[in-house]
Amino acid sequence: MPATDRIPQPSDHPRSGGRVVLFPAHGKRRARERLLEAMLLVSGEMGYERVSVQDVIERAKASRATFYKHFDDKEGCFVAAYTEATEWLYQRLETVAKRQQSWKEGLRAALAELLEFCANQPAVARAIFVEAPAAGGDAMAQHDLLMERLSGAVDGARREIRSRQAPPPVTAAFMVGAIETLVRTKLMSDEPETAPELLPGILHFVVMQFYGEDAAWEELTAAPIATWHSRREAATRIP
Repeated sequence: MPATDRIPQPSDHPRSGGRVVLFPAHGKRRARERLLEAMLLVSGEMGYERVSVQDVIERAKASRATFYKHFDDKEGCFVAAYTEATEWLYQRLETVAKRQQSWKEGLRAALAELLEFCANQPAVARAIFVEAPAAGGDAMAQHDLLMERLSGAVDGARREIRSRQAPPPVTAAFMVGAIETLVRTKLMSDEPETAPELLPGILHFVVMQFYGEDAAWEELTAAPIATWHSRREAATRIP
């Protein structure tokens, strides 16, 4: 699996000196990509409103002239970083989910991927799920687009259910909003590395809305083992 598109590992945790690799590059990483990564990291660690251009260039080991060669200002850099990071995350979740044979298995695998990402890369995850409202404008528009796309993916469950038993389309949007709230709360806590512990409860909650209580309880008990194996198997086949 290429190093630029891999599952974050525990050694990638920012506090352990690991490196986040979200932006594709050929050979040596380019200055623009280092700046984008740095913007996400310092925004997640300090909060977007407190970040300065100086913070970004110091983290990226770049010059001020290089920063302004690529971006007009701090906001422009954050929007570019946010846009590329959310696209990377969405494609990652979608690919893992589509490798599974059913909607429930896909949901399980994608949620496991999301929660492990939050646990292993909390600064980047905070930039994505916590700091968009502070940045506002185009960043918030990209956030809303991500939520819309994720809602569309979750809504795919209704295609597996007989129409009379399917919940209304708005259900998926509520589910995604609830998941984001749980993720955001975990990321803002002192223990973001425990995010994967949310998996069984979230699966139970979401599956119940579409398939009922019996299926939800099956997910609650099956999630810890089945998710790990299915996600890892799917990940080995991602280009």
